[in-house]
Amino acid sequence: MKKFNSYFFLYSGLLFFGLYGLIIAVDPYDKLGINVFGLKTKAVASSRENKFYLLESSKDAYEAFILGSSTAHKYHTEDLEALTGLKTFNYAVQHTTPEDYVAIINHIRSMFKPKLIVLQVAFVDLDKNYETDKILYSSPLKDFLGQESKNTYIKEDIFSNNYMTLDALRDTFRVILINIAGEIRHQYLAHGNYIPQKDGTGPVQVVQFSHQNWILDLNRVEMLKKIQKECKDAGINLVVISAPVSIDHLEKIQADPHMNNALKIYKNVLAETFENVHDFTTEKVREFNTTEFFGNSTHPTRKFSKYMLDEIWRKK
Repeated sequence: MKKFNSYFFLYSGLLFFGLYGLIIAVDPYDKLGINVFGLKTKAVASSRENKFYLLESSKDAYEAFILGSSTAHKYHTEDLEALTGLKTFNYAVQHTTPEDYVAIINHIRSMFKPKLIVLQVAFVDLDKNYETDKILYSSPLKDFLGQESKNTYIKEDIFSNNYMTLDALRDTFRVILINIAGEIRHQYLAHGNYIPQKDGTGPVQVVQFSHQNWILDLNRVEMLKKIQKECKDAGINLVVISAPVSIDHLEKIQADPHMNNALKIYKNVLAETFENVHDFTTEKVREFNTTEFFGNSTHPTRKFSKYMLDEIWRKK
């Protein structure tokens, strides 16, 4: 038995370090600047780079832009265009904070004179414990950050929690297979739209429920104030949306006294910072508690995203 235990721990350790070494060598999220195998692309989770070059290479004269985290992926540009008549680009990317929004808006304004920006701000965006994604600092958007923001970058440690997951292992093999096949597949279509997906089945799954230690990040509040001021000075119509969550997710937040208070602070910040705010983090989501409207508890489908846009412009 003792011999078995020794072999078990030995081979388990070798397997762990072998697989983790492969993840580090591929660096699928491009967090470490490592590329041992000389891969041509790391298409996994490179939304900032993908959207940046989609916009750079486009010949369309965009006048409206949709910003936010992956929770804003399903706002379809055709739906906003039908309401506003403005040619639209969806610039939502994964795991955003206000620092991303500053860089993205600076990039947009370097190329276009936008008339409308729809910005979806999530509850987690203002949590001081929610780190800005380090991918921002290795993406082309880094050149559109203010100097203060650039100085906040700390290189990702080689023992990253993001890489000690089954998702990271899966994405490592995806990157390798994509490069072997020579077929670069991105998650985005023309105008930054997300690839179509079928509705799920069963109940809406509660995911990404964390941030029980939510602390208001005052620096990020200042960034949002700066965005509001610059948009107003430039004559840009800035429409801000609080990111919706499913009713089960919302009730879990409300059941925790600290998180419920944090939710109120988050809503107050949006209301006091922006002139045109629309709150969808409300009990009304109870009417939409199916996978037809929510892919999971933090990611609305295109149908619910269209509903939000319709509600905003109907009120207008």
